[in-house]
Amino acid sequence: MTGIAGMAGNRGRNLMHIADLAPGGAELAVVLTNSADAPVLDEAEKRGIPTEVVELGEDESRKEHESRVLDALAAYDFDLVCLDGYMRILTDEFLDDAPTTLNVHPSLLPSFPGMDAWGDALDAGVSMTGCTVHVVTDATDESGEVEESKVDSGPILTQEPVPVYEGDTTDTLKERVLYQGE
Repeated sequence: MTGIAGMAGNRGRNLMHIADLAPGGAELAVVLTNSADAPVLDEAEKRGIPTEVVELGEDESRKEHESRVLDALAAYDFDLVCLDGYMRILTDEFLDDAPTTLNVHPSLLPSFPGMDAWGDALDAGVSMTGCTVHVVTDATDESGEVEESKVDSGPILTQEPVPVYEGDTTDTLKERVLYQGE
């Protein structure tokens, strides 16, 4: 059975779908969040999934925080990391020490990487957007700074198209991508 370490920053809706469906014999070994108030904690508890909270400390570097995340995950048996709204760009140190890490991004990559995929799609006037599951790759330069051109640029595993309708707002498009695409 494949164990998954899920990392979420909010609801973890996709992670809970994995827990409910257990595709291909996979199961969530742990759900980790960087927010003690994240609703995913309650949802995981309802399903009997262990949880960990590793909040970013004041003045803590990205690498220091990721080291604590890896320490918290070390107690669990997993073969895959799945991000679900984790909203942190991971460094090569994390990615080198963790198993393959996947992310769900709310656009048809390579179009509209980054934080405002729905707004970017509307601004571009496209008729189709969607979501992408991709392998997370290092998006930092040699000094550890994020290179925007490298964010959400890992190999694509699958995509689900979602139409953009005339009159869509960021909220209506976001809702459709989250509930029809993902």
